[in-house]
Amino acid sequence: MIHRKGHSVASALLFILLIAHLLLPPLAWLGSAAGFPLGNLFSSEGVRWYYLHIQDCYRSPFMAVVFPVVVLVLGAIERSGLFGIIKDSISKGVPFLTYRQRKACLMAGTFLLLYLAGMLLLLLGPHAILLSVTGHLYPSPFVSGILQTMSLGFVLTSLLYAVLSFHLRGWEECLSVLYWGIQRYDVWILISMLAVQLYNALCYVWNGA
Repeated sequence: MIHRKGHSVASALLFILLIAHLLLPPLAWLGSAAGFPLGNLFSSEGVRWYYLHIQDCYRSPFMAVVFPVVVLVLGAIERSGLFGIIKDSISKGVPFLTYRQRKACLMAGTFLLLYLAGMLLLLLGPHAILLSVTGHLYPSPFVSGILQTMSLGFVLTSLLYAVLSFHLRGWEECLSVLYWGIQRYDVWILISMLAVQLYNALCYVWNGA
């Protein structure tokens, strides 16, 4: 039921965003024609701006967070069965786990700790190759890729738990951990892209560039 309600909300948001995308160009044109300092998306400059910035929704910092962190990580945790354990831990305290689940949690947790330790070695080791050439933490390769690297660690941890606990069987089911979030939250990815593109268009219109 929660899944159906979530898709109902997403469908409503998607409809609103599409209507806003359709209404913004004519409203901006009418506003500029009336003498307001608004950017005209129907002008040659507006068309050039739109084509130059049409890929901004893919490269935006917001999408860099939504896709790897929200979509991939949450999808992997949900598909692997870890979501149920976390939910039971919050609502009921210590959940009941079978021997295989406890062993899988231990192995997956150990892998995650080793993964984090490896990142720290690359950051704090003798050569510290993830620091900048001047030895600073920001800006550095570590800061640039921290979200994607951490997301990969959680996805691999979820995959390891799903395999060791026999929650998923067969290579096809196990590989679904990697793309379950895309399948589960596909409409939210589209909503995020449209929202970023609408925000950029609104900034162009409002600035009157």
